Amino acid sequence: MLTPVLHSLLIAIASTSLAFLTMLPLSYYFANRKSRFQLIVEIIILLPLVLPPTVVGLILLNLFGKHDLIGAFLWNTFNYSFIFTLAGAVIATTIIILPIMYQGLKSAFLSIDHDLVWAAQTLSANAKTIFLKIILPNCWQPILAGILLSFCRAMGEFGATLMVAGYIEGKTNTIASGIYFMVQQGDMRTAIYLGLINVIIGVIALLVIHILTVRQTNLTRGM
Repeated sequence: MLTPVLHSLLIAIASTSLAFLTMLPLSYYFANRKSRFQLIVEIIILLPLVLPPTVVGLILLNLFGKHDLIGAFLWNTFNYSFIFTLAGAVIATTIIILPIMYQGLKSAFLSIDHDLVWAAQTLSANAKTIFLKIILPNCWQPILAGILLSFCRAMGEFGATLMVAGYIEGKTNTIASGIYFMVQQGDMRTAIYLGLINVIIGVIALLVIHILTVRQTNLTRGM
């Protein structure tokens, strides 16, 4: 029972980290300036939010399969395939949580009082200094809330992960897929245990998000 929990935590941590690192510069850029490509880029990023996870998984299968576009190159060059691996589950989960991460980060950056940025610019502060000394200290709480929300979504991902990584006990099984197959096998005891672990993690994360939101609200009102 411990293996699917460890797999889910590993996938959630890795995918949340990847989503954060890729969406941080993009969300900061689009929060501060307009671009002719913004609509197209945002549609691509947000598309998994309106698609069934199984459709996302199907698209990834047709990209990373051994005889498909990216997958054929990886297999022929490195003799490696993402299909039926934890790495494939990480990729699938990352795609699923990109919209949540992007929206959370962008909202955090849009909440910044631009008078603070303007004041720093008049004092000849460069872009790096403004980001590290002005932006992050004033919006780290909503940023952290967005990260936690993405992490929770990653912990519960099922459809796309199952399509790409499958269910191989001891290798690619997760909490979500474990619950499904335990129910199919009539092992309700294990399924309930796995469900309770996921619920506990989710409740803790939501409590932290609530605290961060309240603190950010109070901080905004006090300014």
